[in-house]
Amino acid sequence: MDREWISILESIYRRAPISRTLNSDIWFDEEGRAHFVLRFDPSFCHPLGDIHGGIISAMVDNAIWYTASARYPRVWITTVEFHTYIVKTPDRQNIYSEGWVIHSGKRLAVARAEVKREDGELVAYGTGTLLVLSHIKLDHEEVERKLCEIGYICKSS
Repeated sequence: MDREWISILESIYRRAPISRTLNSDIWFDEEGRAHFVLRFDPSFCHPLGDIHGGIISAMVDNAIWYTASARYPRVWITTVEFHTYIVKTPDRQNIYSEGWVIHSGKRLAVARAEVKREDGELVAYGTGTLLVLSHIKLDHEEVERKLCEIGYICKSS
């Protein structure tokens, strides 16, 4: 596992607007699996008062993309499709997602994720297919420039 790449992926997520929108954080375990926490916020709720399914799906997408991306250092991958199966209410708790790579090929990766409540109960699971775009290099400085262009975060010179 490329520790420098893992560190870059963590930095990219933490600096992306979505991490603040979702009030979430990322870390990788020793096997290169991405983990996320989403801290409960009432603004994430649907009309009946619990976390909206779209937010849960975002946790699946994050876990599959970042876990798969860890297998392809400095190369852009993109989610082609993913499915989320919600099996239980989050019950207004913090939720956690974790990803696993099922297949990592030259052109396609397949990953799965689970989302659990703070009490350990399974909330959702999902799978996704990702396209490996080897011709597009993921350059940390370019990501920084893009974040600055959208007015989100600019490093001082």
